[in-house]
Amino acid sequence: MARKTLILNGSPRPQGNTAALIETLRTKLSGEVIEISAFRSGIAPCVDCRSCWTTAKCAVRDGMQTIYDDDFDNVVIASPVYYGTLPGQMLSLMSRLQPWHAAKFFLNRPLELREKKAAVILTAGGKGNADMALHHVRALCRMLNAKGFAEHWVCSPNTDEIPADQDEKAVADVIALAKWLNEEQT
Repeated sequence: MARKTLILNGSPRPQGNTAALIETLRTKLSGEVIEISAFRSGIAPCVDCRSCWTTAKCAVRDGMQTIYDDDFDNVVIASPVYYGTLPGQMLSLMSRLQPWHAAKFFLNRPLELREKKAAVILTAGGKGNADMALHHVRALCRMLNAKGFAEHWVCSPNTDEIPADQDEKAVADVIALAKWLNEEQT
């Protein structure tokens, strides 16, 4: 069975460190790969209109529909780390999962999302501290019903000195992520 992988790209740089590791991953993945850029997709942040409080659906129509369709086997969150966390555009994209939160907590009708595998690729300069980023990734994976990222994440932590595509450990770890994502879920 062909796998379907959704990559959520949190980087504004089309040729940057995160993009380089995404490209390494893409060359090793089997099946269909859909990439959504938090910076170029046109996905608006949640505007707190509260429509989802009664319908469990978002009133805004844009690229989030790909995520709402819940038609993928794997989720990869790939992002640089800014000031210890995910970039603002990625957090804005996450805010659009409010309808799923509303379904569970306001309407008492949790959606039955398919279980999927989760993997994470982070790039960081400076101190490379990814702790807060992983906190947000954990929340995002929980909302997407994506499991496994705690054991399947990669960080290229010193991109100020070594570009991610030259970080041998990060590249090898991304290739290992692809291998795991290509395996059938048990």
